[in-house]
Amino acid sequence: MYDGGPGVSAEAPVQTQRANIVICPSCGAENIEGVDTCENCMQDLRTLDVPDTFQVASESDLTRRLDEIRLSKPQVVAPSTSVREVLALLRADPAGAVVVVEEERIVGIFTDRDVLKRVAGQPGALDEPVFKYMTPDPVTLRDDDTMAVALNKMGDGGFRHIPMLREGRLTAIVTVRDIMHWLLGQYFDQSRASDSR
Repeated sequence: MYDGGPGVSAEAPVQTQRANIVICPSCGAENIEGVDTCENCMQDLRTLDVPDTFQVASESDLTRRLDEIRLSKPQVVAPSTSVREVLALLRADPAGAVVVVEEERIVGIFTDRDVLKRVAGQPGALDEPVFKYMTPDPVTLRDDDTMAVALNKMGDGGFRHIPMLREGRLTAIVTVRDIMHWLLGQYFDQSRASDSR
């Protein structure tokens, strides 16, 4: 039987050392002290001088998991798909983005912003494969991430579309429009509830 040394009972519970841990004030994730951004939601942590125990209030709507929210179905293309074919998909799909997948692994995303920045004014690009013009290795979300995490990643990165994964597989794409629909639904539901009181 281990003797914990002088003054320590063998039956005393072992306490986890919490020093050098910074709790993200936006999503509640634990981070190693000294990191610049939260590993979970990309929130800037440089302004936090002292580790904090603040977490998003559990009753906040921002703690809702993404798999509880209605999200857009992702359009998926192979890296070899021509830009012309991808543009036809973008015109038909209000999400405004396609996810480029190779062997069930996300390798890129192609959005209306990529069209404006990389394709517009280059007629020869239309017959090129989309992998030449996509944004490679996009930031992703997990289905168990919260709305707070999604909002932080979108805000910090300036993203309007983020693929969502469940156990490493693409299941949805979180768009600014999805977020706005959700926020408006929360606002109007709460307004109706308060009006009926």
